[in-house]
Amino acid sequence: MPSATATDTFADALCEPAEVFTYGGMIAHVLTFAAHRRTLVALALDRHGVGELGWGDSMRWVAQPA
Repeated sequence: MPSATATDTFADALCEPAEVFTYGGMIAHVLTFAAHRRTLVALALDRHGVGELGWGDSMRWVAQPA
């Protein structure tokens, strides 16, 4: 497996101390945690009686007529 190069990474200067991440790792992190949090919200709403939302699939929501 090839190692990451300088063009495959970025430095997050907001971290203390600054950290270097790969773009692929950052995208995987955002997608994974977004899906996890969306699932937690859908389950919490269902537990409180709001069950018509489905699982928050944006493709289905966008495809519905206005």
